[in-house]
Amino acid sequence: MNIFELYADPSKHDDLKAVLDLGAQQHKAGLAQNFLEKDIWVTEILRLLYEERLMGDFSIAFKGGTALSKCWQAIERFSEDIDLSIHWADLAQAEDEAAAWTQTTQSRSQQDKFRKQQSKRLQEWSTDLVETLNNRFADYQINGLSAELEPNSNGEKIDVHFPRITSNDNAYQLDHVLLEFGGRNRGRPTAPHDINCYLSEVTDLSALILPTATVDAFDPGYILWEKLTALHQFSTQDKEPNPNRLARHWYDVDCLLSSKFADPLETTQAMVDVIAMKQQRWAQPGVDFEAALKGNLILIPDRRRLEKIAVDHQAAITGRMFFGTPDTFEAIVERLEKMQQSINNTIPGKQL
Repeated sequence: MNIFELYADPSKHDDLKAVLDLGAQQHKAGLAQNFLEKDIWVTEILRLLYEERLMGDFSIAFKGGTALSKCWQAIERFSEDIDLSIHWADLAQAEDEAAAWTQTTQSRSQQDKFRKQQSKRLQEWSTDLVETLNNRFADYQINGLSAELEPNSNGEKIDVHFPRITSNDNAYQLDHVLLEFGGRNRGRPTAPHDINCYLSEVTDLSALILPTATVDAFDPGYILWEKLTALHQFSTQDKEPNPNRLARHWYDVDCLLSSKFADPLETTQAMVDVIAMKQQRWAQPGVDFEAALKGNLILIPDRRRLEKIAVDHQAAITGRMFFGTPDTFEAIVERLEKMQQSINNTIPGKQL
């Protein structure tokens, strides 16, 4: 039986609850029912977006924590957002990408004009996508399944709501699937990856039909440098970042560097492209992204910011966001301090 038939028929919700209970009992990582249930919808949404091409013909890269977890098993935490990045030239409708980049980055006024135009296009595109998703969701005949654009998100966030069979008493986990979009990719380095639901790993549920998807995942080097420059931004920006749900970025970078997911010293093109996009297109007060090119990458913020982020790390542990128990935030920071020094001492950007 297809899992969504159980959702569509209220008389079968007890059977669905039993499926999720069994999954929680037998899943090798010990994932709770609410995570297993949400993962069903994360996977199905990705299937709709990519395999049914609901996003149209844009070059859109799947990245972020969910990609790291489901495409590469590079992190051992449950990532509940779907992070998707549109190639900037597609969104800008630029036929000559090189000429468009030069024109729109030559002055602050041109950059501001471009960003306003891109935000307008993204808002229109996301509004259309919400309508497309809701039309498709109607076919499921499942009460409570819907998509909506987050107000004041400039088209960057779409919330997909689904009917919960499991109880969600976990205040840390979002009660919906968040799709985050942006037109910030430079280059189109993606590769197809097949992903499955976590429930598919439970042998006793092998007869159940669960969603699978094939996605276009961002190149590992680009993902790594986006993560590294995100830590650099959070550590150096003038405005203190909101620590809520922020500690995961330090955890992710620690996992990626420790496992050699990608080598920051051998991904020069990714480094240059990511830094150029952030410095020239999405500059932040107080942040010098190009400092990383000179061996001044900063991964660790001041002590006051660290203390607040450490609280968030503990909240994620309490919220059972990890498969097992991760290292303490202090241990993660200690390793990252050493990695920061190693990267800065030998970064290829010094010779660029």
